[in-house]
Amino acid sequence: MRKLILIAGPSGAGKTTISDYLTKEFAIPRVVTHTTRPMRKGESPDKSYYFESESSFKKLHFFEHVKYGSYQYGSSKEALDAAWKNHQIVSLIVDIKGAASYINELKEQVYFLYITTSTKEELRKRLLERGDTPEKINERLSGSELNALPEELMADAHILINDDWAQTQQKLREIVTNCQVL
Repeated sequence: MRKLILIAGPSGAGKTTISDYLTKEFAIPRVVTHTTRPMRKGESPDKSYYFESESSFKKLHFFEHVKYGSYQYGSSKEALDAAWKNHQIVSLIVDIKGAASYINELKEQVYFLYITTSTKEELRKRLLERGDTPEKINERLSGSELNALPEELMADAHILINDDWAQTQQKLREIVTNCQVL
């Protein structure tokens, strides 16, 4: 059975690091998402994003989509199906609302991984290390309740406290092994 490892959590928890690790260590690719914004230097079409026009974006079937500024972003059934053509297990970084949408629609095909740290101070330290400004960090941390795990998703969530990278890697190895036999 095809599986989708959904990855959600607050900024700085390590979602991208974990997704990259799954790709590198287990050949579990990240599902490519869509945007209507122009391609930036260093990005590749169909790898960084599916770069869409407003009209092509409207034709897609989204699990979730949002508008930031004047650009649309979203994850679609088409992109998930494209990823599943070559891989039985894929990953996708989503926000909490997106996680609920996937869980409701795909049910047992979803392995919902909620990434967090033991303290907000650890998140603050990571955001500082990656170069976020103090203002942006305060904004992200004060809004972290937006990415907090809601009560209705707790039963579906596999919570991973990402404080120690070696322990996180071990847990991810266990998760991938379990996903392959579920």
